[in-house]
Amino acid sequence: MGLQALALCLLLSPGVFSQTSKYVGEIPAQRPSLINMFLHTSSNVRQKHSLLVSSYSTDRSSYDSAYVLMYPGEHMAANFSGFGTKNIYNFLYWPKEVRQVPRDVFGMDAVVHLDGSTIIGKTTGSVYTTDLKDFNFPATYDIAAGRIPVPANFMYHSGFWRQIDVGGTVDFVGCRSQIENGMLRYAQLFWLDHPRAGMDGNWNLNVMKESACDTSLAEIDIRLGIADNYEVIYATGVHTKRLTFFYTTGVGNPWTNPDNIMTGVLETGREYNDLQIVDVNRDGNPDILVTVQAQSGGTVEVFEIPNDFRVVANYRRHVIADGFVSRNGGANGRTPGVARPFYPTANRARKPWIYVSGGDDGRAYYLRPLAESATNWNYETVIVADHGASQQVAGVASGDIDGDGNEELFVSVHAKNKVEVYSFRP
Repeated sequence: MGLQALALCLLLSPGVFSQTSKYVGEIPAQRPSLINMFLHTSSNVRQKHSLLVSSYSTDRSSYDSAYVLMYPGEHMAANFSGFGTKNIYNFLYWPKEVRQVPRDVFGMDAVVHLDGSTIIGKTTGSVYTTDLKDFNFPATYDIAAGRIPVPANFMYHSGFWRQIDVGGTVDFVGCRSQIENGMLRYAQLFWLDHPRAGMDGNWNLNVMKESACDTSLAEIDIRLGIADNYEVIYATGVHTKRLTFFYTTGVGNPWTNPDNIMTGVLETGREYNDLQIVDVNRDGNPDILVTVQAQSGGTVEVFEIPNDFRVVANYRRHVIADGFVSRNGGANGRTPGVARPFYPTANRARKPWIYVSGGDDGRAYYLRPLAESATNWNYETVIVADHGASQQVAGVASGDIDGDGNEELFVSVHAKNKVEVYSFRP
């Protein structure tokens, strides 16, 4: 966009472009990595949000932990002084994510941890769930190991909850991978069969597809025509270097038979990292929001899902941010990390903004749409925080933690042992 056009856009949209985030404080946090919001059912607006944090250490002999920063909204006015953490589980190898479990899965507050990495000594990951009926007394279960654990050196990265069979319980679907001698051996789409005994029962792991995905995934139900309903999973692969989708007709129990699962490959050849399904341009249709990581030339992209999602040639790709470059000084540095849609204020009648972690470039960003037209894919990239070279900013999350109608942004800064807080309040 040229300078004259940008100036005109600013004049026409003063309400949008006057909104900027401001630093409001920081929370001490041990080696924070990926972060997610936990939503409480409290009627107290300052107790509706807590922050789930995964941590990691490169020490091969150490365990990592997942913990929760309780009710940051209660401490915002005092600049988060006296803020404490509650450990959820201290015996992880390298947790990728800690996410809230929908309450209908177990009938109570719970989280799921996805664990494991490529670092020697930390390769035996798994899927853990934690009962959080009482945050002071969490109880954690390894649901991917079965009753007789057999270490298999699998990394687990992301997942979602959905009923797969007719058992009546809600199951877990995810991606996992195994790397040996620097080579990708397995990249599996799998599901864990939720036992009627509940969280501490015997979960059975079932492989849905081989050579499928290894990083992030999300699901959506799509209707074609009047009566054709499809269950669709979109998935990424950093190691497979594929952006993929899987689908079934949704009749009977199609996911339980790999022969009933169809596959489509949108793209290959790049390190497809984070994935979200969201209506990015507000045209009423879902889109795929993807980060493509690289040492240099990383991007944030949107793929418009066509009327017939099965036709790969009909997907339209838009690069909404590019030029991300790692600054960690090593060959393994990658950027960007995750991308999360959010709204700076309570006004939802507009395009969402996109919050992005820079990973090994040491920054956090948000992408601000330059126009509300559904056909305009131009965004301004705004730096929220810049912690310099050799810093890791893996996690970003957002939420209105004090109930004033303005969003707060959270930034994890690994080496500095803190989570920074920014706000859009005036």
